[in-house]
Amino acid sequence: MVAAVYYFATPDDQADLLDYLGEPDRVTLHPWPIIASPPVALSRAEALSTSQVMVVRGDFDPPSAIRPGHAALSEQSKAGVFNRLNWQRLRPSPSEGIVDSNASAVLFWTPGQASDSALSTSTIGSQADAMHAVSTEYERWVKGVIGWVRRRGTKVWGLERHEVRADLDVQLSFVNNVYALPGALSALEGGASGR
Repeated sequence: MVAAVYYFATPDDQADLLDYLGEPDRVTLHPWPIIASPPVALSRAEALSTSQVMVVRGDFDPPSAIRPGHAALSEQSKAGVFNRLNWQRLRPSPSEGIVDSNASAVLFWTPGQASDSALSTSTIGSQADAMHAVSTEYERWVKGVIGWVRRRGTKVWGLERHEVRADLDVQLSFVNNVYALPGALSALEGGASGR
């Protein structure tokens, strides 16, 4: 993910995020990275149980789909390599394509799972190599969503060990900053583990 925020969340925290995004009126939720024709929409409950979700804002252009013959499949960039790998791995049907991250004003969301005893990390952000190349309004939107999570959350993990909560059971295999949204922070303070 090129620009993203990592966070812990309970289902209520995720609902607050979706409310902030304006789901279902302003944004809709769809499977990532397959774009079906007609598009498949996910309910909130379906999205929360899906590992990779595309968030589409209604006032932006619809996501751009990569299909056979599309330039994004033949370019010699890192994105081109991933597009070809995804195409081979996913084998979309003739009525499907894969999202062109460098041409689509969409968010990539991975909602983490939450139980009474454990929380897994969620992420939300952009897969575009250069968000401003998609549009300046898109870049502002992505940064606004990332900023909302950071402002509402409390940093509980990251490279700066002196700034994180040593009293919480958070054990991750990466050093990115991770924020706990309010419900998740309460769960962690109550003994839930962050994984």
